[in-house]
Order: sequence, then structure tokens, then C-alpha cells
Amino acid sequence: MIFNRPAFAALALLALAACSMRPEPLTPEDNVARAKADRDTIAQNYTALEGPLTLAGAIARALKYNYDSQLSQAEIALQEKQLDLAMAQMLPRLATSAGYNWRNIPNAAKSVDVITGQRTPGWSYSEEPEHGIADITFSWNVLDLGVSYFQAKQQGWRALIAVERRRKVIDNIVKNTAQAYWRASAAAITLPKLDPLLVEARRSLVTSQKVGQQSLQSPLALLDFQQNMLIVLAELEKMRNDMTASQIELATLVNVPQGTKIVFASTPADMNVNSKIDNHKLEDIGLALRPEMRIESYQQRIDRQDIYKEILKMMPGVGVLGSLNYDSNDLLYKKTWGELGVRATFNLFNLVQGPRAIAVAEKSVELDEQRRVALAVALLTQINLSVQEYANAIDGYRTAQEIDKIGQQMSRVADNVTAAGVQTEADRVRRQLTVLTTRVNRDKAMARLHGSLTGVYSAVGIDLVPAGADLNDLPTLTKQVEAAIGDWEAGRLPELPTVTAAN
Repeated sequence: MIFNRPAFAALALLALAACSMRPEPLTPEDNVARAKADRDTIAQNYTALEGPLTLAGAIARALKYNYDSQLSQAEIALQEKQLDLAMAQMLPRLATSAGYNWRNIPNAAKSVDVITGQRTPGWSYSEEPEHGIADITFSWNVLDLGVSYFQAKQQGWRALIAVERRRKVIDNIVKNTAQAYWRASAAAITLPKLDPLLVEARRSLVTSQKVGQQSLQSPLALLDFQQNMLIVLAELEKMRNDMTASQIELATLVNVPQGTKIVFASTPADMNVNSKIDNHKLEDIGLALRPEMRIESYQQRIDRQDIYKEILKMMPGVGVLGSLNYDSNDLLYKKTWGELGVRATFNLFNLVQGPRAIAVAEKSVELDEQRRVALAVALLTQINLSVQEYANAIDGYRTAQEIDKIGQQMSRVADNVTAAGVQTEADRVRRQLTVLTTRVNRDKAMARLHGSLTGVYSAVGIDLVPAGADLNDLPTLTKQVEAAIGDWEAGRLPELPTVTAAN
């Protein structure tokens, strides 16, 4: 046996590589370094606000800087690249190869005469022990071409599905940003008034508890006062926490550091509200525009191509083969030669498998149809619920507005009573807290009203900006969003194309 040192070295290296394939867990230092790099990346991407923040500006910034939006754009780019790959896979196969052959002894043999059965007297060979080979081969199979064609069509629809998913991401960003903007805008007005009053209320509560310990007033009156004060305080503290959370959420959406003081160009009361909504028209628009419905339509087309592919696979595969070859063997009559052939293959078991595969593909298309109809029913429910939520928000705002008017009147009367010395300071603080609660509820109701209007258009699938809009040009994007918001508030809906009914 001849010892082959290169082969042994290669096997040794392969064995060492196999032993070193077990991964090592990340160390605490690695995790800390990664966390620091991530934080630095996020901090570098922060963009300062310029002037008061409008609703259109907030939505435009959220669309530009949101990582989900960037991820959906990357998904579209990936699907388009895969479409290019699927188109390229329809091309014929053209391969080239080269090699080198070596034997330590000639490949010698004897020959036997077919007629006489006599062996040749000596040993002979027709291949040199050392020679090189090369060839270039062309192959093209009609069956593979057909399957690749349908796969390319499927990939084209997957690219369109990625666009619809991006529309959904944009709709969610718009909805979340609009709701956070109005809540944070209301909080910017209320929080400066709320915090000092809460401090004063807690001071009054402590004073009342000390008075109770000294038995200077009726215990029942003191306990009643303390209970009412604590109820109002708990409600206002919950409101403050909600408003603070909305400011944190908005800062994240518009890509500014937490704690940044945001100056709002609009308040909830500045916006007009349209109460005229045509439910039937919204349903028609929603069924036509919602990304989920379009995705299901594309998916049905994708699955229908599987039927055509399975039918095609039942047919014989016809292929054309051609090659140019070279061999440096000096014992050959010609060192270069060409080959050309046509070959047909047919798998007889496809006669058994094919009909079953076609039935499965057809059933998948039927399932897509049923799923789309079920989704349509769910979407119609969402649209009507969003319209009902909007109507409830209008009623809630009107009620909160009336309550706030009465609260403001009570505040003025309470101030007069306090000035006359009829009311204690503690009662004045309690009433001020109650009045502030009504004002906060009014602002929250208005924020809810505008958020529910955004929810209506999100449920219908009306795009604030197209999925292919340039999200990097912030000034242009802001103008697009501002114009779209104007259409929303004016109640202008997109017109659907007229479809002629089939006979």
C-alpha cells in the first residue's frame, strides 16, 4: 500500500475542523459589548425636532425612522431579488469543467477478437497515464423550463404580497402615531397643571389626617373628605401615568431621545371632526383595498400555479444536450470533438402520483377561496366596529364637553365661596381636582375621537401614503401626509373603478 501524505494531511485537517465546530457561548463581556454597540447605533440615528411638531410631521418621522418600516422595505427588495433569480433559472444550463488524470502505471489490457475468440499476444493501452480533460456542456429541458416559468410567476406574486405587507406596516404606524400624538398633545396641556395640584392635594390629605388625630372635626366628615380625595387622587395619578406613557411612546415613534420636550403645533380641540360616514361605501372600499384581502388573492394565484406545475410534471421531459470536449491524450485520433443529442424521459409512476398531486393543488385553491370569504366577513365586522367606535367617541366627547363646562362653572363658584370664607382650603383643593379630572376626561375623549377616526381609515385600508413612497425625503413626505390628513378630516374617500358585470 502506497502511503499518500497529502491525503492523510487533508483527513487530519478535516478531523480537527470537525472537533472545533462546537460553538462557544457568548461571554458576559460579549453581551455587554453588543448592547453598547446597539445603544450607540440607536443614539446615532436620533434626529432632533425642528420647531413645533404637527400630526403630519409626527407621522412622517415615524414612517421614515421606524425599524419595522425599514424591515418591510428590505423584505420587498429581497422578494424582488428572488424574482430576478427565478427568471434567471429559466435559462438553459451551460457548464464547463476541466480535470487532470494521473495513474502510476498505464491502464494496459489485452483484447479478444469477437469472431475468433483469440486474445492479442501482448498488452496495450489507449490512454496515457497522465493527461488533462476539459469540456463545455449545454443542456436544456422543456419540462424544467415549464416548471421554472410557473415558479417565476409565483415569485412575482410573492413580491406583490411583500408590498401589501408593507402597506399594513405603514397603516399600523400611522394609526399608532396618530393616537399617541393626540394623547401626548393632551398630556402636554394637562400635566403642568396636574403635578402642582397633586402635591397640594397630598398636603391637604396629610393635614386632614392630622386634624382627625386631634379630634378637631367630625370623624365621619373627615373620613368622607379623605375618601373622596383619595378616589380623585387615584384617578388623576392613573391619568398622569397614561399621559406620561403616551409621551414615551410618541418619542420612540418620532425618533427622539426619551425625555425630549416636544412642543405640539396642534391640540385635540384644534381639529375638525367629520361625523358623516357612509358604512356601505366603506365596506366596498375596505374589501377592495385592505392589504389582507389582496394578499389572499395573490396567494390563491400562487397556489393555482401549483396545479399547472403538477399537470406539466405528468408530461415527458424532452431535453437537448450538446457539448464540446477536449482531451490531451496523445493516443487519441482527435483530441477535440463535439456531441449533440436529444433525450426524452418519462416517469411512469407519475401516472399514479400526478392525479393525486393535482387534486391536492386544486383543494388548496378551494381552501384559499373559503379563507378569503371568511376574511372578508371578519373585515366587514372590523369596519363596522370601527365606525361604531367613532360614533361612540363623538358621543363620548360631547358628553365630556358638557361635563367639563359644568366643572368650569363649579370652579368659578367654588373660588367665590372660598373668597367669602365659606369653604375650607381642603374643600377647594378637592373641587379643583374634580374640575381638573373633567378637563382631562374631555381632552382624553377628544384624543380618543381623533384616534378612532384614524382607526376607521386603517380598518378600511385607505393609505395615508403609497407603499412605494419615498420615506427618506422627510419634507416631501410630510406634505403628502398633511394632504392625506386633510382628505380624511373632510371625509373624502377614494373612488373605486367601475367593473362591468360578466354575462
